[in-house]
Amino acid sequence: MLNLLVIEDETTTREGLLTMIDWGSLGIQICGQAANGLEAWELLQSIPADLLLSDIRMPMMDGLQLVEKLQEHGMDVSCVLLTGYGDFEYAQKALRLGVEDYIIKPCHPREIAAVFRKTVTRLLERRQTEDAVSGIRRQLEQSLPMVKSQTIRQWLTGPKQYGEDRLSLAKQLGIVIHTRDVVLIAIRPDGKTLQKLGYNESDMQLIHFAAADIVRETLSQTLRQSIEVIRSQDMIITLCNGTHDLIQDKLQAGIAQLQCNLERYLNLSVSVGISDVHLNLDSLAEAYGEALQALERRFYQGGGGIFRYTELSTSESGEASQSLAILAGLEQTLIEHLSRGLFAEGIRCAEDWLGHLQTGQSLTRSEINLQALSLLARIIQLAKDLPDSGSPSGVSRLVELAGQIEQMDTLEEISGLIFRVIRQLAELMNPQKIQPRKIQQAVEYINEHYNSPSLSLGSVARDLFVSSTYLSTLFKQDLGVNFLDYVHQFRVERAKAKLQSSDSKVQTIAREVGYSDEAHFTRTFKKWTGLSPSQYRKEVMGP
Repeated sequence: MLNLLVIEDETTTREGLLTMIDWGSLGIQICGQAANGLEAWELLQSIPADLLLSDIRMPMMDGLQLVEKLQEHGMDVSCVLLTGYGDFEYAQKALRLGVEDYIIKPCHPREIAAVFRKTVTRLLERRQTEDAVSGIRRQLEQSLPMVKSQTIRQWLTGPKQYGEDRLSLAKQLGIVIHTRDVVLIAIRPDGKTLQKLGYNESDMQLIHFAAADIVRETLSQTLRQSIEVIRSQDMIITLCNGTHDLIQDKLQAGIAQLQCNLERYLNLSVSVGISDVHLNLDSLAEAYGEALQALERRFYQGGGGIFRYTELSTSESGEASQSLAILAGLEQTLIEHLSRGLFAEGIRCAEDWLGHLQTGQSLTRSEINLQALSLLARIIQLAKDLPDSGSPSGVSRLVELAGQIEQMDTLEEISGLIFRVIRQLAELMNPQKIQPRKIQQAVEYINEHYNSPSLSLGSVARDLFVSSTYLSTLFKQDLGVNFLDYVHQFRVERAKAKLQSSDSKVQTIAREVGYSDEAHFTRTFKKWTGLSPSQYRKEVMGP
């Protein structure tokens, strides 16, 4: 039912309009009545009306003034006016104001009913059309982000086409960045982290949505500008504006904050590649290629880095042949050490071999994989050439380990694989020789020195006569955590015991477990337990 407000200053006429017409048969119900336009306006503030039946001439505020006021305030009410023979000019003005119709008094109720029958039909048809248009508009608004993302993805992978006007299309799609001085940022989750966290395919979708939201919020705030964020394959792509001079410091700080936020809220490590500044959106594919090329440095330097295309070396290709010669010499020395059972020397030589790859960075990822496979093949051959032909199962394990080379995402992971193979070879060549494992010695050392603020990977490695790189690899292989995380967890467990068994201040306990800074201790404790030291003590001990 549509609501009708009747406005007439003559009481008898108004009552006749209310009672002599079967409004219900027209799909109309009376929602109120008023003696003049001002009284009607006040009623309309609290009573929703779809239709008005109003006299033109009334005291205080006439019908035309009421119609004008409704239009000024954007109120969608269909109006039918009652007018006398002498008010024809008023009726014409009313039509110009957009009233639905006018009726000349005196009039029969059937005439009024006929006018409102047409008015109701027009009103319902108009609303149906508006609803359809609104539905189409909502669908367009809902699909616009997807269309925008698809368009940007196309721009990332191909050059500008003949006749393509990206500036106009960007405006139509609501792309919020400016068209000049475009910088592209490629953000890629470190894959090994995701595997370690055990995310399945469904989880990954949610993680990527959440990560994109964190990227948008963090970078838009730190850069203080509008940015575009889209998800592309296994990455999150961000577009922003500015020359290097204008945004370099903000960008560095913003990405560092972004990495902290992703680690804090999603336990997610990411690597970031940043393109050079490009003139406009027409060069987006080139910028994308630069960001991906910058991200390749992750292979050499490990996950969690920020890599700029502008910082890449331009002389790497000319060094490749020289680098291969150096690697060949180190590889030969390494094999000679291993064949004579000099495993400590072999490990140090392996570190030199890997260190040359990391510092030189003149070989492609595929070339490095081939070099590593060649080295692993020679180590496996050593195992096969043992006097007793080696342990078949041991040689099989070596072959299985070597087969994992293609799964390695970083040079650090390749390093760990090579060290594992060398250790496996040492066990095959010395089956009767039982030596204390270095990782056990390291754990014992931490148990004895955990309360020393100077405890570090380097100090433990020096005491055990091994390199820091080798000891770090052992922790990841044997314990599944890096050295620093193991130390923090160990200290937190000791702190929990002290919080339960003593009334010592938090500051005192922090010093007793190796933290000279109470704030650092509190942050570390909360990271591993979810509670501050004071909260933990209160929860365990009770009020």
